[in-house]
Amino acid sequence: MSALRSAFRTVGREIQAHPVATLLVALVLLFAAFGGAAQITSVTGDQAFTGENPTLETFNEAFDRGSISMLLRGETTDPATLRAVARFDDRMSDVENVAYVASPADQVRAEYGRIPRSEAKIERVIGDSDTVIVRVVFEPGLTQPEERPIYTEALNAEEWARFPAGVDVIVTGSAAFSAQLSELIGQSTNQLLGLAVGLMIVALFFLFRGVRLRLLPIVAVFTGVLYTFGAIGYAGIPNSTLTSSVFPILIGLGIDYSVQFHERYEEELESAPPREALPRALSGIGPPVFVAMLAAALGFGATWISTLDSPAFVWFAQTSIFGVLLTFLAGIVVLLPVLTLYARFRRHGFGELGPRELADGGIEEDDGRDSEAKPGTATAAEESGDPTDSERVGPLGRTLGRTSRTLAANPGVVLLVALLLMGAGFQAGRSLDTMADTEEFVPQDLPAYVDLQQFRAQTGGGAAVQYDVLVTGSDLRHPAVLKWMMRFERAAVGAPLIQGVDSPASLVAAHNGGEIPDTRAGVDRVLGEVPARERARYYNDGAAHITVIGAQDMTTGETLSFISNVRETIRFSNPPPGVDASLTGTAVISTPSIVEQIESRNVTTGLGVLFVFGLLLAYYRNLVKAVAPLVPMVFVIGWQNLYMAALSIPVSPLGASLGAMSVGIGAEYTIIVMERYYEEKGRPGTSKLDAVETAATRVGKAISVSGMTTVFGFSALTLSPFPILGDFGYLTVGVIFLTLVAALATLPPTLIVLDGVAERLSPLFGSRAADAEPQGNA
Repeated sequence: MSALRSAFRTVGREIQAHPVATLLVALVLLFAAFGGAAQITSVTGDQAFTGENPTLETFNEAFDRGSISMLLRGETTDPATLRAVARFDDRMSDVENVAYVASPADQVRAEYGRIPRSEAKIERVIGDSDTVIVRVVFEPGLTQPEERPIYTEALNAEEWARFPAGVDVIVTGSAAFSAQLSELIGQSTNQLLGLAVGLMIVALFFLFRGVRLRLLPIVAVFTGVLYTFGAIGYAGIPNSTLTSSVFPILIGLGIDYSVQFHERYEEELESAPPREALPRALSGIGPPVFVAMLAAALGFGATWISTLDSPAFVWFAQTSIFGVLLTFLAGIVVLLPVLTLYARFRRHGFGELGPRELADGGIEEDDGRDSEAKPGTATAAEESGDPTDSERVGPLGRTLGRTSRTLAANPGVVLLVALLLMGAGFQAGRSLDTMADTEEFVPQDLPAYVDLQQFRAQTGGGAAVQYDVLVTGSDLRHPAVLKWMMRFERAAVGAPLIQGVDSPASLVAAHNGGEIPDTRAGVDRVLGEVPARERARYYNDGAAHITVIGAQDMTTGETLSFISNVRETIRFSNPPPGVDASLTGTAVISTPSIVEQIESRNVTTGLGVLFVFGLLLAYYRNLVKAVAPLVPMVFVIGWQNLYMAALSIPVSPLGASLGAMSVGIGAEYTIIVMERYYEEKGRPGTSKLDAVETAATRVGKAISVSGMTTVFGFSALTLSPFPILGDFGYLTVGVIFLTLVAALATLPPTLIVLDGVAERLSPLFGSRAADAEPQGNA
């Protein structure tokens, strides 16, 4: 521990000696970050929740043909409409990565060789419906970035085709949805950043009073966010719905780190000149904030490890880890050198910043040498006989100190109430609603989503209710394999939620009088008569494709039941030896993954607690100090369920990770209070209650200010257009506030109780458990 304090003291000296060089390093890192940020891509929809899966990759390469659908409503059989469709068809057929375009214009031209001028002739071919669909089908295996230019070209082609005024045209489909969602994610990220910064400015302006350059932490944290953009670009981490929520969180956390540095530096200036103040401040506040930052990173790491099969959560955790590390770094390389330069300017331009007379009675000589902070050196407030007597403490600090003393004097009552509320919270958590449908994550008024819903309503569901079975084996055209497919169809259609099946057996039977040929040669003959375009939907690259139609508007629970029913039917139908049939597709993989993330939230939280406990135990090598900061966090884990129940906030996959996150994030407050408690307790003649009061008085205001600024930063999420992020915003705001309350209300009595236990059981815990050496100022 002393080594860590010494390391931070050295960093403080170097920054104090070379502030301009430090800022130049920060500037070089900033320019490098711009290069990484330019490489960021985005992934949306179910694909963001689908991990590596060989079966899915094989299916995508062979059969996953994305498409754009153009829905026409109105005077669809008017010759002018069909000519516009033909123009759209011809233009899109020449677009790169478009396999083919299926449109009613093809049918009419196949019949007459051209588009006739007679509406009656057109109706004889395509009927007299007032709705028709044009499908632009892609080559298989395209990524979302490869599909988006096709959607852009489709919009241009639709405008160029000049559809008559009497026709309503909607261009929709997976690529349209992905493109609009990707654009909205980018806009949302920028808006949330701007809102978070604006709220931070308001918070710092009103809460961080009495501090010079009180808006400087904004500059430092925004630099850290830019560093994070660069890091995820270089690391190949894409932006997604969940990842975009990280940046307001980082602004909240980064402000917290910078405020702690800034506040402690100002406190040290009360009793030391600027040359001494920075090393002393950084050696005191650096270690606990550094450990708290690592605790936050480990909280996000718990989410990473528990969600390895779901990329969106992994990207969220990775971005968060990069963010906490880099915003912490920015607080050191941006905020501290600017404060140093400002202190020098004020000192030489407007007089000394900080007292000229040192605490030991000597006079500081400005000879360029740095003085060591002397153990036991008293501050001005301490010399007055009252460590809480300081202009910087103010009424808020004194109120916090007195309140904490009162609570610590009655530990049994306080901890019993906290435990009862925690138990009630865990009970309430069992009945909370969940949000597991990825379509619920996006704005319900997103034009592409509205268009997609209209398309589904018009077509009876569309691709949303189609699920895919990939069949692999040595001879998939053998009559025995096709007869197994017929058995599977008959069994599947009788199962709940399964509406129909379309398989290669259906194709062969449809072109052979309803029968499966008895020989392989007969099957080949029938398939040879099928158009290549149609045949490719069923056979490609040595694999076969079965489509299973599910019931419309299935809930998440029904989707899971449907998936189970299809897999059970595959086993029941008994595929021939050497034939493997697997239900696959992004929806099949993403939905169970999201549900599993929600159901395993207690495991994720437990993992976060274990990680942070291991960090604290390794740092302090003291069981009491490793346990004490976590007790209030465990209370908060239960309390947050009561908060969610009160505001009807459902458990989303993002919210499921909040338990681990809150442990890591909130550990900062409890560590800082605990460090100051042990520092004060180590002073001669100081009782435990005195130490509690002084600790809460001196650091309570600082963590209250930093905690409330964090709340302001997180509150930007509540204004997100994405429902999952809006709910997460309300949840994080409440949890951070509860964490702050727990740190100031339940940690003092926890320290009193654990200290007493440690004193009685000192042979078990070690003598330092109760009388730990001061950790430096905290």
